[in-house]
Amino acid sequence: MEQVQGACDNCGAAIVANAAYCDKCGARTRRARRLVRLAIRVELLFFLLVVGIVIGFTWIYSAQR
Repeated sequence: MEQVQGACDNCGAAIVANAAYCDKCGARTRRARRLVRLAIRVELLFFLLVVGIVIGFTWIYSAQR
């Protein structure tokens, strides 16, 4: 079960459950930071997959010439 962050790490104000930002200081919550890190990893994997496919097609095309 996921723990709910009760207070802001930056200013100590109470945080609403499942909030992405602190209402008082605007800092991201732990949950939001975790989701951003996950999104960056997914984007990086997708980018590397596309680069790999482009390199593979380039290599196949050059080998056929």
